[in-house]
Amino acid sequence: MRKFLLLLLIVLGPFAVLAQNEVTYSQYMFNNLLVNPAYAGYKEDLNINLLSRNQWIGIKGAPVTQSLIADGAFFHNNNVGLGLSIMNDQVGIQGQTSVMANYAYRLQVNSKSRLSFGVGLGAVQFALNSDKAVIGDQTDNAFAGTQNYLSPDAKLGIHFSNDKFYAGISANNLLTTALNKNKQQARFIALPPIHIFLTAGTIISVNENVKLKPSFMLRDDPESMGNFDVNASFLFKDVLWLGASYRMGVDMWKNTNNLNATFQQNSLVGLVEVFVAKKFRIGYAYDYSLSDLNSYSSGSHEISLGYTIGNKNYKNTALTSPRYF
Repeated sequence: MRKFLLLLLIVLGPFAVLAQNEVTYSQYMFNNLLVNPAYAGYKEDLNINLLSRNQWIGIKGAPVTQSLIADGAFFHNNNVGLGLSIMNDQVGIQGQTSVMANYAYRLQVNSKSRLSFGVGLGAVQFALNSDKAVIGDQTDNAFAGTQNYLSPDAKLGIHFSNDKFYAGISANNLLTTALNKNKQQARFIALPPIHIFLTAGTIISVNENVKLKPSFMLRDDPESMGNFDVNASFLFKDVLWLGASYRMGVDMWKNTNNLNATFQQNSLVGLVEVFVAKKFRIGYAYDYSLSDLNSYSSGSHEISLGYTIGNKNYKNTALTSPRYF
């Protein structure tokens, strides 16, 4: 029965678009601005990040995502964080491209701690490529051409950090569904529901050359299943990160049907990130499914690139000061 449900979902996935769920990132600990606008400016230097994710390789219509993130801290005492995030996501026959400007006001709690309040405002362009749908009646005009729809969106967040610990809470997709769920023009869109994110982590010095960073992220969707990620990464000589994550599906609201539960798989994730130059890093993550999806997919691949433009007064370091989160 479970295999039948899985096959049914694979067939219907391009039409249901998986409820256009929030994009899942395995390297979220290196791309927190996509999750929380209050993270803008955290590293204080100007940072530019690129990320590409191919999920569930081998399954037609599986999610493919690219993102560009840039942020930095500005003005007196670096108390304002500004960021730009651009994301393109394709799931089945529906795609979405979002552009979000992020603002964070960063309060200096003490010499090593900051509390940031952030807001992100932007727009999402939805596209339904109806002509790519697999249908029985090829003359059905409802599946002709591409339909587009533009909507404003917003997100909010709070982020606390010091040199040993960080924690954040944020909410995404605050406007899209609220503004469009009753609009006739948006009837063809699988609108993304509000998602709540809770993140936290710490850094532990094992010895002079090795540091351990345990972290977790809870991603909750009140209308469907969420995810809970537990991660542990080791940093060697401030150059090489090696880590692993365990991701499990969670249904906090007990309202998910069996079909979604089958598809929302648990997985193991391997992570590596290396500073190939003082200001340039490259990361890779591989997701191995622990559910029935493993029989149909060869896993998920995620690649990230990062470049840091540091303070000119600190020529011998990759960052103005170490930022492990």
